[in-house]
Amino acid sequence: MIHSRDINIISHIDNYCDQILTAMSRYGNSFAILKADDVYRYGMGMKLQQITELSQHLTADFTREHGNMPWHSIKCLRIVFVHRYGKLDIGAMWSIMSVDIPELKQFCTKIIALTKRSDDPESYNGPGDCGPRMR
Repeated sequence: MIHSRDINIISHIDNYCDQILTAMSRYGNSFAILKADDVYRYGMGMKLQQITELSQHLTADFTREHGNMPWHSIKCLRIVFVHRYGKLDIGAMWSIMSVDIPELKQFCTKIIALTKRSDDPESYNGPGDCGPRMR
């Protein structure tokens, strides 16, 4: 069972992923535009920073159970966004946006779907489950 705090955080991360992917589409999925447009770049940086901030609040059980995601690396990006933003490599930022964010979005969507399925009173939650939960 996933802790409600983790579900809430994953939902927020999912929302930021959606916002980044929508903005990328709006700007033509163009690295050149990200490089040239300070407003676009700073906006995406802020959304990426929020993801790094949120990831720090996931429970240790959740990050251990879902160790296939690079939680430590995501958390470490916070230092870059908060303390060295002026030195941020735009190419690395583009790679995060175009490669890592779609993967993170897919992960969040899967977790959200699993939790919604487990909210179904008829669902079976594995060993120890005594059948449908009382509401």
